[in-house]
Amino acid sequence: MSSIVQQQDATETAKALGGVRFRNFQADPLWAGSALIAAVLLVITFFLPLWTMKLTAPQYPYGLYLTAYGNRMEGDLKEINSLNHYVGVKPIEPDSVFELTMFPYVLFATVALVVAAALFFRPGWQRWLIAALLWGFPLGMLIDLQYWLYNYGHDRDASAPYRIPDFTPKVIGGTKVINFDSDTMVSYGWVTMVLAALFVTVGPQVLRFLRDAWTNTGTTAVAAVVIGFASVAGAMAWQPGEARAQAPSIAALIAAAAPGDTVVVPPGTYREQVVIDKPITLAGEGRPVIDGGGTGDVVLITADGVTIRGFVIQGSGVNVSDEPTAIRLRGDNAVIEDNIIRETLYGVTLIESEGHVVRGNQITSIAAFDSERRGHAVYLYSTRNNRIEDNTIWAAKDGIFLGFAFFNTISGNNVTDVRYGIHYMYADDNVFTDNSFTRSVAGAALMYSRRLRFERNVFAHNTSEASGYGLLFKDVDDVLMVDNQIHHNRLGITLEGAPFAPGSFVEIRGNLIGYNQTAIELTSTTGVHFSGNTFVGNLVQVEGRGGDITLKNQWELDGRGNYWDDYEGYDADGNGVGDLEYRYEGAFDDLVQENEALRAYRFSPAQAALDMGARWFPVYEPETRVVDPHPLMSATRSLPAESSDRPAMVFAIMALLLAVPAGVFALAVKGGAGDWQPC
Repeated sequence: MSSIVQQQDATETAKALGGVRFRNFQADPLWAGSALIAAVLLVITFFLPLWTMKLTAPQYPYGLYLTAYGNRMEGDLKEINSLNHYVGVKPIEPDSVFELTMFPYVLFATVALVVAAALFFRPGWQRWLIAALLWGFPLGMLIDLQYWLYNYGHDRDASAPYRIPDFTPKVIGGTKVINFDSDTMVSYGWVTMVLAALFVTVGPQVLRFLRDAWTNTGTTAVAAVVIGFASVAGAMAWQPGEARAQAPSIAALIAAAAPGDTVVVPPGTYREQVVIDKPITLAGEGRPVIDGGGTGDVVLITADGVTIRGFVIQGSGVNVSDEPTAIRLRGDNAVIEDNIIRETLYGVTLIESEGHVVRGNQITSIAAFDSERRGHAVYLYSTRNNRIEDNTIWAAKDGIFLGFAFFNTISGNNVTDVRYGIHYMYADDNVFTDNSFTRSVAGAALMYSRRLRFERNVFAHNTSEASGYGLLFKDVDDVLMVDNQIHHNRLGITLEGAPFAPGSFVEIRGNLIGYNQTAIELTSTTGVHFSGNTFVGNLVQVEGRGGDITLKNQWELDGRGNYWDDYEGYDADGNGVGDLEYRYEGAFDDLVQENEALRAYRFSPAQAALDMGARWFPVYEPETRVVDPHPLMSATRSLPAESSDRPAMVFAIMALLLAVPAGVFALAVKGGAGDWQPC
C-alpha cells in the first residue's frame, strides 16, 4: 500500500514540474530525438563557415576572399586591411571582435541546454522557448553583421590618403565601392543553424509522420529518411570551386615532374617555400596561394627555362639586409607572368642571370611598411637581355630598379605610389616605351649610364618637395627622349651633367612638357638638343644653375624649335615657324642665383610683380634664359584628357558665375513685375 502511495506522490510531483520525471526521464521521445539532432547540428556549426565575402576589381580579377567562422576569420585579410588603410577604413582584427570571442561559449551553453531539454522536457511552452532561442542564432547573426558592416563603412579615418564617400556593404548581395565589387553570402554554418531551429520547431511532427508511415510502408519511410539525410550531408560537404582536392604540396608535384612538363597546381593555400630546380611550367589553377610563412624567399628558381604563372605569392621574410623576395631568379630564360605578388619585401629579383620575361603581374611590397623600409617591385642587378612588360606596380620602394643591367626592354608598365618609378645606375643600352610613372616621389632617376631611349612614356603628378621631378638625368650620355608626356610634376626634367662625356649627346624632342612648376632645370649641363617639344602651362619654363648655363644648350635642331605657350611673335609667311625668336627672361631667377634663400618666394605674387616690372620698366634688364631662334606656332602634342580640359573648365566656371546673378535678377523681375515703374 505504501508503495502505491509513493508512486502516486511521484506522479503528482512530476506533473507539478511540467511533466519532468528525473528518475525515468519521461520526455516525449519524438521531441527528444528532434532536440538531440538539433544539438548535433549546432556542434557541427562550430566547424563550418558562417558567412563569406568576395571582392573583385580590375587589379584583382580573381578576387579577394574573406570567410567568417564563429570564432575566427580566414582568407586574404592582410591584403584587405592594406586596401582599408588607403581609404581610411579601420583594419579588421578578429581578436578584437567581441562576437567571435563569445561565440564558442554561447554556442556550447546552448547545446547543453538543448540536450537537457531533450532529456527532461515534454512538448509545451519550454519547447517553444528553445525554438525561439535557436531561431535567434541565424537571425541575430544577420542583424549583428549588418550593423557591423554599417560601422565598417562609416567609421573611417579622415586623414586617409584617399577619401571616398561613406558606404554600407550588404550582408547578403552585391555592393560596389569605387572600383571594387563586393559579393556576400551566408555559408554552410548558417544553414546548419537554420536546420537546428527547424528540427526543434517542426521535428516532432516530421518524425511522427515518418513513424506512422513506417507502420504502413516501412521501406518507403526508411528510404525517405536516408535520402533526406544524404542530401543534407551532401549539401554541407559540397563547396563550389573546390571539387578537386588540394595537392599535398607544390614541392611534391615538382619532384614528381619530368623536365619539360607542365605542372598544374590545384586551388588552395600552400604554406611552403618552393624551389624549382628543373625546366618546367608551374601553372596555377584558380589562383592558388603560395605563402612563404614570413621567412626568406617564397619561390627560388635555379633551373633554366622555367615558367610560373597564375599564382598569388605572399609571405616573404622581412629582414631588409637579406633582401627576401617573392620570386628570385638564378637560372636563365624564365617567364614570370600573370601572378599577384603581395606582402613580400621584394617582388621579382633578377640577379646574375639573363633572358627573362616578367609580364602581366601585379606587384606590391608590404603595405604596413613605410616607403624606405619596403623593397623594389622588380629588381635587376648584374643581368641583361630581359623584358619587363605590362606589370602593375604600387606601394613599393622603387618600382623598377636597374643596376649594372644591360640591353633590357621596359614597356607597358604602370607604376604608382612608390619612391622612384625607375631607379637606374650604371645600366647601359636600355629601352623604355609606353610606361606610366605617376604619383610618386619621383618618376625616374637615371644616373651614370649610356645609350638610353625613352619613347611614349608618361611621367606625371610627381610633386614631392623632396624631389618631385618627372625625370632626373645625372651624368648620362647618348640619351634619346621622344614623344613622352611630362606633366603636373614639381620639376619636369632635371639635367645635371648630361651629357657627361665629350662627344656624347642628349636629345629631347617631340615631348609634351606641361603644367609643371618648373619645366626644365639645368645644372652644369651643356649641349642638350631641345626641338619639337610643347611647353604649355608651366609656371617656370626653364631654370638654370650656374650663370648662363641655359644658353649653352641648343633650343632648335635643323631649323625647328619648340612650341612655347607664352610666345608673343607672329608668322607672316605661314610656314608654322615664328618670324621672331623666342626669348625667356626672368628677373626673379637672377635674384635667386645671388641669394638662394629667395627661392622660398617662387610662384608667389612677389615673383610675378618683379618679372612684370622688369618687362614694363626696363631700368633693370633680366638675364635671358632661353633663345629659341625658330619657335613653333602650334603645339606638337596635345595634353592628356585629364589636363586638356582646364581652359574649358575655366570658361564653364565663369559662365556659371555670370549665370547665377543673371538668373536671380530675372526671377526678381518676373516675380515683382507689377511693382516696377519706369523711371
